[in-house]
Amino acid sequence: MTSRRDDDDDVPDRRRVRWLVGLAALLAVPLAVVYWPGCREYPPATSRESMSLMKLLYAACNTKDAARLAKVEEGVEKATREGKLSPPEQAAFAKIVGMAKAGDWAGGEKAAFKFAQDQVGRGSAENHTHDPHDHPHEKPSPKGTSKR
Repeated sequence: MTSRRDDDDDVPDRRRVRWLVGLAALLAVPLAVVYWPGCREYPPATSRESMSLMKLLYAACNTKDAARLAKVEEGVEKATREGKLSPPEQAAFAKIVGMAKAGDWAGGEKAAFKFAQDQVGRGSAENHTHDPHDHPHEKPSPKGTSKR
């Protein structure tokens, strides 16, 4: 049988464990909210053109460059006509371009960054198309020689 004195020695350890578990739970909630797929603000990119337009949109807003912003608008229109942007993507671009055109460059920059950030982790091997020209190719060395 344990004495009352032995049980009192365990109390600080129990409190510390409860505190750590509570802290971990408290930190897990915001992480779950941020990374939960339903909590993303912007739609997934459906093409390489969409990703390129996102970069250009961010650069236009970051530099407050109306000429770049016009290129984004033209690119969005072209990609939409060619079926390379989904309606939700097109609406997201229109919303952010509208912010910048209204003079809210900082808001546009923040929104463009969030749009790109929401793409992280969304790709899969199923919908990734490999372009054989998206990385350099090395020429094979002649037989009998080695690279050093």
